[in-house]
Amino acid sequence: MTHRLSLVRRLGELRRSYTGETDSTLLHTITEGIQTLTAEEREKIRAVLDAGFETRLLGENSSPPPGDVLRRAVLADATNLAQQHLEAGILFALGRIAPYRWPATSVVAPMPVCAMVRPDGKDGQSVLHMRPAAAAPMLATLLPYIVDGRVYGMPGLRVSLCRRHVRLCLFDSGESMSVGLAGTSFRQWSAMLAFAGVLTGYEWPQVFVDAPSAPERSAIAARRFRGSTWLASALFRRLCVLGTTVWLTIREDGPTGIRVEWAGGRTAAQVATALVHPLTGLPGEVFTATRDGADRVTITIWGTAGGAEATVVLCRAPLSASPPFERIDTADAWKAFNFVMAQPNVVSPRSAA
Repeated sequence: MTHRLSLVRRLGELRRSYTGETDSTLLHTITEGIQTLTAEEREKIRAVLDAGFETRLLGENSSPPPGDVLRRAVLADATNLAQQHLEAGILFALGRIAPYRWPATSVVAPMPVCAMVRPDGKDGQSVLHMRPAAAAPMLATLLPYIVDGRVYGMPGLRVSLCRRHVRLCLFDSGESMSVGLAGTSFRQWSAMLAFAGVLTGYEWPQVFVDAPSAPERSAIAARRFRGSTWLASALFRRLCVLGTTVWLTIREDGPTGIRVEWAGGRTAAQVATALVHPLTGLPGEVFTATRDGADRVTITIWGTAGGAEATVVLCRAPLSASPPFERIDTADAWKAFNFVMAQPNVVSPRSAA
């Protein structure tokens, strides 16, 4: 029993460095995961933990890859395309909030943008823990709206309000595939909508239950799963690997690549090393990392879920460097946000349990 609990603790600390989870959910998730494994499979996990893996940075696996079964038991990746697309859209939305000015300060979006990402290994869902002030600009770039027949935001995104959280899903995939915003009250949700409404000039219903309009249906039909979708989903589930950063930007880099830039937090070399870990790193069979500059690393991945070569460019800027974006003045949006947040909290009559 002692040895098994020791394995749970080791795996829990490893997973925590990617997801930021606390013991209240982390140890239970790890325990459930390894209980599905045989004694031989648990020994394989111990062997991976005891062995070095850093040669994977140079394209060499020092031992056979552990396989999907063992990886899912520790930190599962989304395999459903709709779930991958949803998580990818949220990741890129998080990567666009840095230019927003924050209330009563000239500082750009403080990080971490999220305190915790909690992937669910059983059904592919995930839960995001973040402050309302960070979720508001994310939703302003993510929520779909139509201007002159053109759809902005993420086509097909739908929201349902629950008693203790908000559930984001895609209309064409249903609520079985979703990302939850944990600990979000009806007042906080209303404040987020007020913020987004001022920026976009658009008003959303409190809960999206309606079928897509004709422009949105066309946008959904035209949606294609890009080569970076699976990779963005995998990075989303490991977002806390960057550490506590001052600002963060994430964008696509070619058809199968992603560029991540940040200040503060962990170094690019530390992040790159973590992302090639055989148990908890990015999906893939062969990795090579090249260093370009003081704190920039490019990881090239072969044997990917997308079947093509993929790249992740990691760039950590010095704290003294100017952010690579122009700040957006959102003073009026924050006034609307703060006004709603100052109101008494109420329970939405349309909230689910």
